[in-house]
Amino acid sequence: MAVVVFLRGMNLGKRRITNDDLVAVFKGAGYEGVSAYQASGNIILGEADDADETQISALLADQLGYEVDAFVRTAARLETVATASPIDGRSGVAGGKPQIIFIKAGRDVDLPAVFPNDHEVHKIGDEIHWLPPAGLNELGNLHKAMDTAFGPATVRTLGTVQRLAKRIT
Repeated sequence: MAVVVFLRGMNLGKRRITNDDLVAVFKGAGYEGVSAYQASGNIILGEADDADETQISALLADQLGYEVDAFVRTAARLETVATASPIDGRSGVAGGKPQIIFIKAGRDVDLPAVFPNDHEVHKIGDEIHWLPPAGLNELGNLHKAMDTAFGPATVRTLGTVQRLAKRIT
């Protein structure tokens, strides 16, 4: 089995790290079958059945010198997210792509308080399936509102999630 670790805020601003260096951090901590997907903090732990988000965040803080929120999803969970999304195959009215927001386990969220009416959102488990009307760069301070409403989160396109699910299942 395998798990995917989604890291928040990698390769943004001054947080620059190569995939090879990021993989080396995980291998140095004893994880096996480690690989990276794209340069946005998607780590596949190919020989793990599960992983502890808190331990991974602590490892990265120690090795990189800054805080990194980690969101772990098992192969089975990722397959469910990838195949059962109510927004799959659609786009927003101004070209927005389907997104998956990974949140911490068990968080309650008031979606109407965060997202304007022209955004389609569905909370399923510990993910929010989100279809914004336009591209993410055009949404202003919505990311700050999300952080305030439901704490640390990280966003990936549904396409990225689907490709990762195919890789590990």
